[in-house]
Amino acid sequence: MNIQSSRKNNVPLYFQLEQIIRSKILMGELLPGEQIPTEKELCETYQVSSITARQAILNLVNEGLLIRKQGKGTFVAERLMNIKNIRTLHLRGDINDIIPEGLRSQKVEVLGIVKMKTPKRVAEVLGEEVGEEIIHVKRVRSDGGVPVSYIKNYLPLEIGEKIKQDDLCLYPMLEILRNQLKIPLTGGMQYIEAIVADYDIASALSTSISSPILYLETIIFARPRRPIELVQTFYRPDQFRYSVKLGLKRK
Repeated sequence: MNIQSSRKNNVPLYFQLEQIIRSKILMGELLPGEQIPTEKELCETYQVSSITARQAILNLVNEGLLIRKQGKGTFVAERLMNIKNIRTLHLRGDINDIIPEGLRSQKVEVLGIVKMKTPKRVAEVLGEEVGEEIIHVKRVRSDGGVPVSYIKNYLPLEIGEKIKQDDLCLYPMLEILRNQLKIPLTGGMQYIEAIVADYDIASALSTSISSPILYLETIIFARPRRPIELVQTFYRPDQFRYSVKLGLKRK
């Protein structure tokens, strides 16, 4: 991946690389305690100079996301907040509420349905072994020609292989799982946070690297409380607003 193609955004190369590494940490692609690629490997992967790679790493070390160990390399800091330590606002509602309003009027572009080796974060959520094959689906939803959301779905092989590309252009994944595949869905958990766009997200949403992005991570469960899908959704904040309808319990 050559990040120099984004020079037109007037974003320094070291900052672009810094945002890519930060995003991988926050998204769970690089886990606490895991060694990150060496400066040489970063230079080869992103086609940047050693000075650029060194500056990006130094900034993340100063931020506390990375730790350098003499003679061993650079590692993700152990004391990062993880999903088990975050205080979660529990919103009680129907699983249908996960499908945003206006979804059916949006145009869907399927970027790919591929088999891939299970990354650590996905394996942790779905209860799969790291390296086992799963199905990875990538789509972009647009409204009036403007990209609104970039969606990544991760599904176990036996479920994902039944997903048809034509259906993905017509129905939300939740409806496909429930209505077409007849999977008895029981509920889900959703986590919301703000991140910055890396190269992949920025390209999909036609926005700038390092621009703010609303990130939703959704885990869908089937009977008996089995996680069957991990959804990573990236929204342009200028095109999407997340709202929750709250009820008042009478005493």
